[in-house]
Amino acid sequence: MFKAGDIVKILIPNVINAGYDYRLTDVADLGTFVQVTVMNRPYIGVVYGIGDSGLPKEKIKSVSKIFPYKLEISDLQWIQKMSEWTLMAPGAVLRLIVNVPDAFSAPKVEQLYAFNHDSNIKMTETRQAIADAFDSNDNEPMSVSDIQNIAHVSSSVVKNMIKSGGLVLRDSRVKESNTFCYEYKDTGSVKLNDEQSVAADAIGGSIDSGGFSVFLLDGITGSGKTQVYFDAAWRAYKKGQSVLLMMPEIALTAQFMSRYQKRFGAPPVIWHSNLTSARRREIWRGVLRGDIRMVVGTRSALFLPWKNLGLIVVDEEHDGSYKQEDMGNYHARDMAILRAKIAGFPVVLASATPSAETLQNVSVGKYKALKLTSRFGGATLPKIETIDMRQNRPEDYKIKEDSEDVQTGYLSNALCLEIQKTLDSGQQVMLFINRRGFAPIIQCKKCGWVATCDDCSVGMTYHKRVGKLLCHMCGRMEALPDKCPVCGDKVSMRGAGLEKIQEEVNIKFPSARTALVSSDTMVSRQALERLVKKMEEGEIDIVIGTQILAKGHHFPNLTLVGVVDADMGLFGTDFRAAEHTFQQLFQVAGRAGRGELPGRVMLQTYQPDNPVLQAICAGDRDDFMKSDMDARRMAKMPPYGGLIAIIVEAQKENVLQSFCKQLADAAPAANGAKIMGPIAAQVYQIRNWYRMRFLVTGDMKANLQELVKHWLSKVKVPVNVRVKIDVGPQNFM
Repeated sequence: MFKAGDIVKILIPNVINAGYDYRLTDVADLGTFVQVTVMNRPYIGVVYGIGDSGLPKEKIKSVSKIFPYKLEISDLQWIQKMSEWTLMAPGAVLRLIVNVPDAFSAPKVEQLYAFNHDSNIKMTETRQAIADAFDSNDNEPMSVSDIQNIAHVSSSVVKNMIKSGGLVLRDSRVKESNTFCYEYKDTGSVKLNDEQSVAADAIGGSIDSGGFSVFLLDGITGSGKTQVYFDAAWRAYKKGQSVLLMMPEIALTAQFMSRYQKRFGAPPVIWHSNLTSARRREIWRGVLRGDIRMVVGTRSALFLPWKNLGLIVVDEEHDGSYKQEDMGNYHARDMAILRAKIAGFPVVLASATPSAETLQNVSVGKYKALKLTSRFGGATLPKIETIDMRQNRPEDYKIKEDSEDVQTGYLSNALCLEIQKTLDSGQQVMLFINRRGFAPIIQCKKCGWVATCDDCSVGMTYHKRVGKLLCHMCGRMEALPDKCPVCGDKVSMRGAGLEKIQEEVNIKFPSARTALVSSDTMVSRQALERLVKKMEEGEIDIVIGTQILAKGHHFPNLTLVGVVDADMGLFGTDFRAAEHTFQQLFQVAGRAGRGELPGRVMLQTYQPDNPVLQAICAGDRDDFMKSDMDARRMAKMPPYGGLIAIIVEAQKENVLQSFCKQLADAAPAANGAKIMGPIAAQVYQIRNWYRMRFLVTGDMKANLQELVKHWLSKVKVPVNVRVKIDVGPQNFM
């Protein structure tokens, strides 16, 4: 406990801060929230320790305000440890926690608008996005800024909606309430099978006894992992502890919400990126007060100001969306385990295809594996087989019978035959291709010109739905040229995205009702829910989608899954390419046969003997992962070695090259570690910033973080250069 007049270190939430000294005006504990000013700008910070600047007391400013709320001591320790691991400044970590700017301010007075469901305005795509934004926030009135941010539309679209009566003024004040302070109960609506009960009892025993532990809930798709961790959540909640159920954004489906409410008797409190500022404030404050003790959320929910956190569940723990690469680089799964270890409570990692890192921790005894080997409710696993495209060449097709324009086909006769059989049986089909748009390459066959983005060193993809070329890096859009800008010849389209597959399906199966699912068509969770409902009600025969369809969905009448290009991810430069391909295709395959009817999965490939595809067909995950991890062990790649990427960016190439040479010259020698680079990043230019990359590798005993910290301290980074540090990189673009 500090008293008035004491000099303390205050940590403020910005990317370079490690704490500044201030004088207290009243008593405060470690972790107490305070308001201070830095260069006349107000910040909400926390008491982080004893002042150590050595400045004369008369030069030290006083805190502006002390709040009756604080972080727990374990949270401060977690901030420090996370900072040391990720090499983010402690203030940058705190910024992830204090991410609600008006958390301690009085409710704002501002104009709020409601969506007018009775208006007769024509619903364009952007207007539907606005409607979905309201739906995702239970149709509560919203400010104009919230509407823009959540719906991702311009101010002109909102103004036109107001003018046309689609949005109507409802209120002028954000009100304080306790809307989300639900009381949960165990409704007893689900009876666990024997395997589930064994797993639930193991986790429950750890919750009851207290202390840190990590469980891998390793269950095949459809085995009922959700109900097991629901049971664990109830045990911790009943004990008076708080519970975080963390999952990828795409897994927050209406099906999950329904299961949650059926089990606990009330809806979940949801935390994700598309909440209004008022709702974010209310939930954040409710968690801080301890009024909200169970939250379902994406990776940012880990940074809520939890009180007495007693359990974290990381569903789909292998999922790449847990790796944050924007506001600092961290892996939410690893930081969740770090938080649990410091505070002393259990973590549950759930997956049908666990990551290599998690499997390694199981093998050395750090984590305990709990197996679920059969599908819940008696459903059977689908039969998985390959189609050798060398022997089953797709037939080309014409968009119109009298047309001379022949289009390249991508669906083999073998797959088309099974699609027709499935449709004739009144069942549903999923076609998977993890490539957006219509054609990924626009090229002139005469001179070789390729359509590329002016701001990024990548090709532009043609999206037929909007009739534009789109850069998947920066979002730049351009018109499709009528002719080659270099030689004037006709341009051609090469390759296939899901729009091209839909075109082929519509020609070959004209009576089938089709739907596309990608980040382009599913711009909100509500859009995805509408599609899910149509699938459940039998209004769609063939759904064609990207990885959005790979997990989290249960379609009882879906019996055939066709993977259009199973080879797509097999030969990437990333050492995790095989693992990620296996995980993705195995999850896609898991969508088939989840109801009473058996399922079938067909993988189109030119490499049917590839070990990844052979392992998927045989259901031989463990042998495949052992082989993949043996190769990593030889190369000393994660999880058998450390890896840190340093990405240097500048808007001028000469500045970039000059600084990278300076950095390379300052590189230290270290036992057990190696610094490689600089080399041009795989995508050399993004949004007009040129990029170079260093890689630091080392064995598990080498302290790579200290090496990098010492190395970077020897050079001064120019103001026109950005240096990003990524510990355990997942993306090598």
